[in-house]
Amino acid sequence: MLIDFTIKNFLSYKDESSLVLSRIKSYNELEDSHVINFGRDFELLKSIAIFGSNGGGKTNLITAVKYMKDVIHNSFSESLKKDSERGRSDFYFKLNETTINKPSSFEVSFSKNDIIYRYGFKILKHEIISEWLYKKVKTETLLFEREGPNFKVNKNGFSEGNKYHKEVKDDVLFLSHLGQYKDTPVSNEVIDWFFHLNVISGLDNEEYHNATKELLRESEKFKKWLILTTKFLDISNIEITDKDKLVTYHNIFDENNVIVDSIGFDLEMDESHGTQKLIYLLGAIYDSIAHGKVLFVDELNSKLHPNLTKVILSFFHEINRNNSQLIFTAHDSTILDKNILRRDQVWFVDRNQYGVSELYPMSDFKSSSIRKTSDFRKKYLDSDFGAAETINLTRDLVSIIYE
Repeated sequence: MLIDFTIKNFLSYKDESSLVLSRIKSYNELEDSHVINFGRDFELLKSIAIFGSNGGGKTNLITAVKYMKDVIHNSFSESLKKDSERGRSDFYFKLNETTINKPSSFEVSFSKNDIIYRYGFKILKHEIISEWLYKKVKTETLLFEREGPNFKVNKNGFSEGNKYHKEVKDDVLFLSHLGQYKDTPVSNEVIDWFFHLNVISGLDNEEYHNATKELLRESEKFKKWLILTTKFLDISNIEITDKDKLVTYHNIFDENNVIVDSIGFDLEMDESHGTQKLIYLLGAIYDSIAHGKVLFVDELNSKLHPNLTKVILSFFHEINRNNSQLIFTAHDSTILDKNILRRDQVWFVDRNQYGVSELYPMSDFKSSSIRKTSDFRKKYLDSDFGAAETINLTRDLVSIIYE
């Protein structure tokens, strides 16, 4: 389970910004369905919704999560490539001279097997500037800390790190290096959590269509679930061909509206973009809920009817038995409803006059203005929370068209 995620100096995020999934105890709405009882001194939320204006930085936040995951999994293999083959590396904030050519910072805290881990690193281009890992059962303990070439390793609590730290190159994460060995259980436990972190874009099917295809090949249970879930689209069956194409089947009727046959549609060619997105997205949703994973989705509501977005949220709130979590960005203000989201589940991203994205929760506002009975949707559209700017229809803007 994800506890928090923090970034600094990454794309439009100049200053340190943190997304926190701890519930606010004074908020008592929707407790039974929307809160994970962690069994410790705090509880976590099953979902977070992030709203903001176009260009505010919502996508950059999801990109940061994906980038952190990719660096962890690819750091070792990428170090074997030539610099010209390693792709983009200048992710620092470019609109302030104090952050140009300075490292980007990432940190995540999560719970796995009743242990809380806190892991992070700072990276400039491909060089690892610093890196750290902590473990908490009752009290937090340092497992290792790295500053450039210098390592501090807990010899008793992290013997695997003490064994291999002298081998690490300056462009490889220590965690990624340790993941190459089988006798590194703690490191592989952390890496495994990131491996099972699902990060997808709601605008680009290429980010997540393989999840649905693989599940269709491997799981009859998923296939049955997918067909039931898409029944409202009059889809009678879904198959995957030898050529890796998804085919949806629709009934053919005679003149008396009796079913006489069925016909296969190429999902990519014959179905609507909304149907394509839903079917591909359902693979990631099923995988996350069935296995208790964390799912990040950028633009969850794009191409989907508002009622579908509400149902997707209900999957995570009402039938979520494995403590999976959904963090998503959206523009659909209809879900800003006290019966759909708790007040501590709503966050905003806004970009200030200096081009800096600022991430903040609705709970930062005075309690008098965000009572659980408040009309959050109206307040958001009225820009009471910021993060909702739009084009200013000025006289000059109009007159230019007709000059």
